[in-house]
Amino acid sequence: MATPKQELRKVLRKQLAALAPAVYQEEGIRAAEFLAAFPAWRNAKTVLLFLDAPGEIDTAPLLNLAFKQGKKVFLPICEGEIARFFQIKSADGPWKTGAFDIREPLIEGPVLPEEFPNEAGDSVKPGESPALMVVPGMAFDRQGNRMGHGKGYYDRFFAKLDELKVPYVRVALCLEQQVIAEVPTEPWDKPMDAICTGSGLFVIL
Repeated sequence: MATPKQELRKVLRKQLAALAPAVYQEEGIRAAEFLAAFPAWRNAKTVLLFLDAPGEIDTAPLLNLAFKQGKKVFLPICEGEIARFFQIKSADGPWKTGAFDIREPLIEGPVLPEEFPNEAGDSVKPGESPALMVVPGMAFDRQGNRMGHGKGYYDRFFAKLDELKVPYVRVALCLEQQVIAEVPTEPWDKPMDAICTGSGLFVIL
């Protein structure tokens, strides 16, 4: 028997698949504008972003903005059950197709690029504002609850950062249609600090 989360994902995937591609692109442009005005984004020297997959808001405008503003940009690579974030130097890639046909940075050469968090678990220098992490998901509610795609990559990564005591701000990035009245939660689910869509950004109080 399907769980409430599985049923909700099924309904939302059907609704999102019916949207025109222009909706994803237009909301991505507007969401980047709203996030650009968010103090936590403006102050962050390091940002963790994601490359949009089918059914997700266009993240290219935000990726371009981060490089334009001179921020250090990290993107995820999924290995087994673990997501690792590596620094990239260009908004143009190169990319590869990773787990679940999701675009990921193409890492080549004997020396890996910088990873977040670093080996010491200290990826933010003293005096710097916390890193800002832009988080994908299937659905969010206005209490900051998040329902992911069911693989647990971000849940495990959040737990790792908490264990290492790495300071960071979590901002959900999604379509307005993905903000619903109530998201079913589990004890380990990590709430967002803010949610940004093409209609605006609101901080979770």
